[in-house]
Amino acid sequence: MFIELVDALRCPRAHEESWLVLATSRIRARHIQEGALGCPVCRAEYPIRDGIVDLRLDDARSVSRAEPARVDSGVVDDVPADHLAAMLNLSDALGFAVLVGEWGRHADALLALEPMPPLLLVDPPEGIAMAPGLSGVRAGSALPLAVGAARAVAVDDTDTERLASAAQATRAGGRLVAPARASIPDGVRELARTERLWVGEREAHPSALVRLHVRRG
Repeated sequence: MFIELVDALRCPRAHEESWLVLATSRIRARHIQEGALGCPVCRAEYPIRDGIVDLRLDDARSVSRAEPARVDSGVVDDVPADHLAAMLNLSDALGFAVLVGEWGRHADALLALEPMPPLLLVDPPEGIAMAPGLSGVRAGSALPLAVGAARAVAVDDTDTERLASAAQATRAGGRLVAPARASIPDGVRELARTERLWVGEREAHPSALVRLHVRRG
């Protein structure tokens, strides 16, 4: 887990949003190998092992997440890494991008493209080891990320809660990629579509209401 991405992570429990507190026992090249994250609001603790932080709730860690309606593995294989980078608009090394599930299989090939931002793999496929430039998270249905934290997100299933949280986690003007059969979340504008995928852009988050005062006389 790249230490600079810790600020973007959030506790998955239902309470006000708060950053997480980091404790490390092993770190290499600014990537946390072993340690824990703690929530200052609910006091929950989340372990970091082999560079992957487990942000699932306690009762979900011992059981696998229900098998999602994932995009066909052939779709992921048929999308070259440079095409995925273009769809996600990864033209510089600013910020970070999120690859959910099977999209994580493109991580090494994406890192070979320069410039490339750090990549956060959510529920990475088996056999994908964390390395410089790669961070990993185990999560429930919702992505445990701050609002507008990521520059782009590629989602590999049609779970509506996961898609909605992916949209919330994407900054204004950032890209989302998802299966064609997935509903486009609120606040996302469709840019392109094929038989298997759609590409969307996160619209600006609504601003708070501004109270106007009229001065008379």
